[in-house]
Amino acid sequence: MDKPNLLNSPDEKPLQQPAVEDYQYFNVMPKETEPSKMVEPQIKSTEPQAINEPAIGSVAGFDWKKYRLYIIGTLVLLILGPLTYFLINKFVSSSYKPENFIVDRNKIAAEQAKKTPDQPATDFKTPREWRDKYFPACADDKTCGDNADPDRDGLTNLQEQQLTTDPNNPDSDQDGLSDGDEINIFQSNALESHTGKDPKYNDGDFIKGGYDITTNKLMDSAKISDISQKMKTLGLHQPTITTLQDALLKIYKFAPGDNTESASSTPPTSQTTTANPLEGLDISVEAKQDRDTQRSATIKNLEVALVKYQVDNKNYPVINDFTSMYNMVKPYLRVATNPVDPVNKDVFVYSYTAESGGKDFILSFYSEVANQIIKKRAADAQKDALSEQSNIYDDQRKNDLENIRSALLIYSNKNIAGTQEYVFPGIDKYKTALVPEIMSVIPKDPKTGQDYLYQVSDTFNSFTLKAMLDNAPVGFSGYLCNQEECRTY
Repeated sequence: MDKPNLLNSPDEKPLQQPAVEDYQYFNVMPKETEPSKMVEPQIKSTEPQAINEPAIGSVAGFDWKKYRLYIIGTLVLLILGPLTYFLINKFVSSSYKPENFIVDRNKIAAEQAKKTPDQPATDFKTPREWRDKYFPACADDKTCGDNADPDRDGLTNLQEQQLTTDPNNPDSDQDGLSDGDEINIFQSNALESHTGKDPKYNDGDFIKGGYDITTNKLMDSAKISDISQKMKTLGLHQPTITTLQDALLKIYKFAPGDNTESASSTPPTSQTTTANPLEGLDISVEAKQDRDTQRSATIKNLEVALVKYQVDNKNYPVINDFTSMYNMVKPYLRVATNPVDPVNKDVFVYSYTAESGGKDFILSFYSEVANQIIKKRAADAQKDALSEQSNIYDDQRKNDLENIRSALLIYSNKNIAGTQEYVFPGIDKYKTALVPEIMSVIPKDPKTGQDYLYQVSDTFNSFTLKAMLDNAPVGFSGYLCNQEECRTY
């Protein structure tokens, strides 16, 4: 049987519907009269939802379920990233170094010094540790270079390192002699202030007194000549010049010159900005030395007078004027003293300043030889006063012994007989033999009041007179006279 045509044109009339029992029915969508957009079917939820509330799994409209894979991945990276970094740095060798953002300026300076050394590392002979100790982060070869001499003592840094002396201290053992002068000129130990092994006198005392450190005896002419020649060839350095002072010219016939380092190579500004104060004066080395000797004597006399003034008045003059101070202590001066400097211009003037309410003071003068100001304080005055008094006693002792010796020689000439060359009184007749016929009195020690030691030989043809000295030269203890001579012993 043919399939019926269910589609009819609009002009055709609908066919008569067959009976129900003879046909099947098909649902056919009606033909669309106008084209329209497709609409997705909506699936209704069987669960009720609150009005205006976001669905579970979203915040403010954000769908967590939709982006959950991205969120989980990000969290995994945030956790595993630092953990992986830590494990790699801890267990895996790496050239990466953690960066320190705290600025260490000392470390930076040291690193810069290593990168740009003051001179090529191959030129250094001093160890890096030694340079770091004395010249940390140094970048100036004039200071820390092998051939530099920053303390101006006559030794290079390399020599200081080899000798273990201090490259920043010109006098490592504090004996008044520069390290370089001790090594190169005097052959003393720059690290031992008592090379001569005499606890009473240091190396500076030995050289100033003209004594040989190696023998503890006065230097012979050959030794003095050798030292003098070295001084002229190598020059001297501070503090040697200040320590030796008068002895330089008197013993070693040496005067500091252009080749000599001085603690103050340039005079004070007041001198350099005015006319030369030495104009018209003899500026030879001998003349300068003589003027400095006068200055030293004046200052020493004033020191002694100041000490005596303090004993009586319990204070030093409380005044800041030299002339006024001089007038106050003038009655205490032992000898006539000229209060005016030999030059008396600009820096070449004497100065006095009281300190600590009269408990201390500064008394100063300008030395032409040392080319610097020399200052004396109360402690120096006490020491110099004691030394001056000792010198007075010692001079008296020497004079006493020489007078007794002259009296003994007169006694010998009066009592000589036969072929005898000398004859002297015995110990028991010593005083009565001389007093009052030859001497009015036998002098005694000015300090102790004791008799001087007198000894005579068994044959009475020789004698010895002895006196202990308070300020004996280095290596000696007293003064003696015999029939031949008087000398220190």
